[in-house]
Amino acid sequence: MRRLPRRLLPVAALFAAGCAWPAAGWAGVVRVTISAPMPARIDMSRIRKILVTRFIVDQELSGVDLNKETVSLVRRSMRKKTRLDVLETDPPPLPEQPLRDLLANSGFWRRLAETHGADMLIAGKVSYESQDRSGFVTVDEISPVTGQRVRRSRFVDREGFTLGLHLFFMDGVTGRLLYEDQFTGENTMTGHGTDRLTVLYTLFEQFEDDFLGILVPGAKSAQRFIFTD
Repeated sequence: MRRLPRRLLPVAALFAAGCAWPAAGWAGVVRVTISAPMPARIDMSRIRKILVTRFIVDQELSGVDLNKETVSLVRRSMRKKTRLDVLETDPPPLPEQPLRDLLANSGFWRRLAETHGADMLIAGKVSYESQDRSGFVTVDEISPVTGQRVRRSRFVDREGFTLGLHLFFMDGVTGRLLYEDQFTGENTMTGHGTDRLTVLYTLFEQFEDDFLGILVPGAKSAQRFIFTD
């Protein structure tokens, strides 16, 4: 097999990736998965005890106590997948202030941390909503008459769900904002009447690893093509 000129190797790699051809179909090309270490977003060297406060609820669906469920999801995630000491206490309420004023209220956060013995506090703003996404979709079916595959339009009842979570990580010593990040989970379910609490859990799982990556080191994987011939 003739070796590709060096200047054409990047083009060939892009072509192979863009066409999603299996590496086995290319002589001398191997597709590998590489893993790169990702440090935690926050320096956790002196942080051990975490207090999760109540969440500011922007929008919620009936039948779901969004504040309670979000606190539970965040706590459970840290307990299961980190070695942090997540304090078991009723989530403290937050002052009724504009969000940015609240985040700048270092005295409040410092006193709250001192009261509960927390090294860091996690607060946030959360929204959970649904949308009617019913409409006509194109589907391939097998005709009962001819036995051939045919394409038809069909009206399908669908309901979309969106979870938005904006988290704030507050230093328990200084009361200052250490880090903030936003996450969004979205899914569309066929039919109506889907259990909203179950959907909430699955939406949180979509970005759970990204949330944990703020607190603990992790790894990021990606596929690359290597020319061996």
